[in-house]
Amino acid sequence: MELDQLRYFVAAAEEASFSRAALRCHITQPALSRQIARLERELRTPLFERVRQRVALNEAGRFFLERARRILCDVETSSQQVREQFAEAPRVLRLGLVAPFLDDLVAPAVRALRVRHPKAKVSLFELRPREQLQRLAERELDAALLGNLDPAERTPFTVKRLARHPLAAVLPHAHPLAARRTLALAELASERFVSLSDAQFPGRRALLQSAARTAGFEPRIERELDSLGLLLAAVADGEGVALLPRHARKLPHEGCAFVALEAPVPQAELFLVTPPGPVSPQLQTLCELLADKARALAQP
Repeated sequence: MELDQLRYFVAAAEEASFSRAALRCHITQPALSRQIARLERELRTPLFERVRQRVALNEAGRFFLERARRILCDVETSSQQVREQFAEAPRVLRLGLVAPFLDDLVAPAVRALRVRHPKAKVSLFELRPREQLQRLAERELDAALLGNLDPAERTPFTVKRLARHPLAAVLPHAHPLAARRTLALAELASERFVSLSDAQFPGRRALLQSAARTAGFEPRIERELDSLGLLLAAVADGEGVALLPRHARKLPHEGCAFVALEAPVPQAELFLVTPPGPVSPQLQTLCELLADKARALAQP
């Protein structure tokens, strides 16, 4: 079993698509498919169900996904720690994030950091919020970008709110309201909802419930998913509708429509979370740059 096979598997699981996973991993789709097939042969069981034009994790795949993520993160952080402690390598800043903020928030901030601190190095870890919190607690991450963090989860850390982002309704393309420019959240009162898993995205269920209750109804949550890719695939397949930050519409969402919500528009919050205690000048600069970029990104 090779680490690249695990990377390809995780990407395919999160994107719910071999073609999008191949783009993300900068390889061809046939090459990615071959490597995943090799992994399945070694494990002696399929990891995916092929459904029309999409792939979805089966029970074995869901079991293996969390472990594959943990292995990849452990390998990277352990390698860095050994180099820093025993090979006198320069300290690497480790930042956790979720996919939608990589290109227009994190990447510009990292580029600006390198202008101010030319020797600074940053490693990025695309992890689900629960995994980011666990690694922050173990000081395997120096900082993390997290949304809608439950108040109970904030206590062990230093937390700074960076921005608020308006939520949008995510509907299947065939939905009668999908062609609308805007809609009132109350118009979705009779719909089934799909949501991000509260176990892996703490605070997301409460965000959905709070927004719906403000609009006068209790949401009927049909299913909770472990990644944005899986949630968008579930909406496209007609399993329900969803609420996501409007910023997430930049993600591939074939079969889905993002429709703006009418006032009062519920908002998602974005936080920068660090372990307690002093921070290095490089990390302080990175935090300031992330805050500046996040405020600019949240502007209408």
